[in-house]
Amino acid sequence: MPLSTGLSVLLVATGCAALGMDDGRETAEAVAAGLAAGQVEEVRFSNVTSTAAQEELDRVTEHAGGLSPAVEVSAVEATEAEDRREASLSWTWDLPGVDQDWEYSSTLPLVRGEDGEWAPEWAPGVVEPSLEEGEGLRVLPVAADRGDILGAGGEVLVTERPIRRVGIDKAELGDADPAAAARRLAEVLEIDPDAYATAVEQGGPEAFVEAVPLREEDFRDLDAAQVQAVPGLLVVEDELPLAPSRGFAPDLLGSVSEATAEDLEKSGGEIEAGSVVGRGGLQAAFDDRLRGEPGVVVQKVGLQEDGSVRPSSATPLQEVEPQDGEPVEVTLDRELQSAAQELLADIESPSAIVAVRPSTGELVTAANGPGSEGYSTALLGQYAPGSTFKVVTALGMLRKGDTPGTVVQCPPSITVEGVQFNNVESYPAEFVGSITLTDALAHSCNTSFLGQHDRISQPELVGAAAALGVGTELDLGVPVFTGSLPEEEEPVQHAAAMFGQGRTLVSPLTMANLTASVAAGELVTPRLVATEGLLDDGATARPAAENPLTAQEAEQLRTMMRAVVASGHLGILQELQPDTAIGKTGTAEFGAEDPPRTHSWVIAEHEDLAVAVFVEDGDLGSITGGPIMRDFLQEAAAAPTAPSASPGGQE
Repeated sequence: MPLSTGLSVLLVATGCAALGMDDGRETAEAVAAGLAAGQVEEVRFSNVTSTAAQEELDRVTEHAGGLSPAVEVSAVEATEAEDRREASLSWTWDLPGVDQDWEYSSTLPLVRGEDGEWAPEWAPGVVEPSLEEGEGLRVLPVAADRGDILGAGGEVLVTERPIRRVGIDKAELGDADPAAAARRLAEVLEIDPDAYATAVEQGGPEAFVEAVPLREEDFRDLDAAQVQAVPGLLVVEDELPLAPSRGFAPDLLGSVSEATAEDLEKSGGEIEAGSVVGRGGLQAAFDDRLRGEPGVVVQKVGLQEDGSVRPSSATPLQEVEPQDGEPVEVTLDRELQSAAQELLADIESPSAIVAVRPSTGELVTAANGPGSEGYSTALLGQYAPGSTFKVVTALGMLRKGDTPGTVVQCPPSITVEGVQFNNVESYPAEFVGSITLTDALAHSCNTSFLGQHDRISQPELVGAAAALGVGTELDLGVPVFTGSLPEEEEPVQHAAAMFGQGRTLVSPLTMANLTASVAAGELVTPRLVATEGLLDDGATARPAAENPLTAQEAEQLRTMMRAVVASGHLGILQELQPDTAIGKTGTAEFGAEDPPRTHSWVIAEHEDLAVAVFVEDGDLGSITGGPIMRDFLQEAAAAPTAPSASPGGQE
């Protein structure tokens, strides 16, 4: 609470007719009330004017953070001199951001004048007993060290790393125009020149107006000559919780920055001015744990003539140690995440690679390409899955009594309510006509699966999808999209859903989870947060599917998905060792162009790693995503964290 400026308190001490009844307590209590309110101008002091006392009180408390203490008179005692008393004042300061108050006592001398009235004697020690002339109080928050975010194996992902805060010190501008200097610096830093110029103009005459915090490597990349030529330039060394590199999982990890006025208001007093808070991702989701509890220090400081603090003059009077934030451990694998991001680095459209370990459900990779522009395509993207969804339709067919060897029809086209659906132009002629369900999946015959539209109902398709995790509830600690299918659908849209078109939507996470479930032989629940107790186990447990995936169904799906690698569109994965990968390619048309643009999908599992590769604007899944999938799985096989064995599989 700030020192009151509008409070008017009548503080003139009145004498009593019978002096024996007046020991100075009324005067002391009036002074105590004035000190608590920060106003002593109406108090008649014995040794200084009221104005001088007010000025001294303001100087003493100027750096006390606007705090208002509680001040009470605990005793008034006689001295050897009949005309002097000493009042004991009990002070209680509610220190900001901590549960511990600062309590102490000071002495207020009282002198009885010739008129018989008591008057207080001013000295800085009235406020705090160790204060002398030219000294004051300073209250400073002590920031807690923010907890690290740890990845798989306890490897540090986010920790305090050195940065440079680059900006303009208006006190050093001299005759230079503030707005012009700001625009010049903004151009070098490639930030909005208008916004920064406005910020500099609005800053105080001696303010340091930060333009941007930069990682050390980014600061070194600046044109040194251009930076140094900016009038008023100031570079401040600091630290900030950062990931290993600027592009490392920013959407998932989040970021931190100083609390805004809105943050302070929403916190209800839990967050103090100057605190660093999480923005987005894990930093925001677990901010309370990571942020810790700030401390505070009260210092006695020397004051210069202008009221500023004299350098190197601080003596601690009271300290409350901060409670450092606690780490949050997640399942993200630093090496695999970096490898995935590198593989996506040259893709212009939104893209993602998501990897889940079927044996544990650990989400080890959730990478987005630069085309995603900071959005979590990996976890929140909503796209038609194309032919990768034929795995779901195949499960629906198994539940109708089919097997991988069941003969199905693969005509060149099929018409549903006047709408014609075709196979892709490159579909191999030798697999047209009567083929096995395994071949239909391996070579991705659209019409074989479209032909099931009058055999598998939309609710049955939804049930098969749910058995593989599509559209089911999932709590990772950060927002995710697990997919959606309409419970009811009109005939043409229902037919389109059979091969992952229509109104069927999934995310890359959805498809990695689907693949992991096939590999594991049961529905896998992905998990990201490894620290126990941070998520409600009841909330993170998925509701049981009405018709859950069975081990036999999963084995049959793996047989068919293995054929996609062994003889179908994902032959490129035969390069992996051991040659046991399973997978499926997918291409989903979108937009109104002719020919339409396409989403590219590949899902695969190899050595206990289920992966989805997605490119929003790509070619056939096997062409765009196949090489990416191969390279990623090869990186995973070579990584130290790669497991020694996993279930086999197919496309």
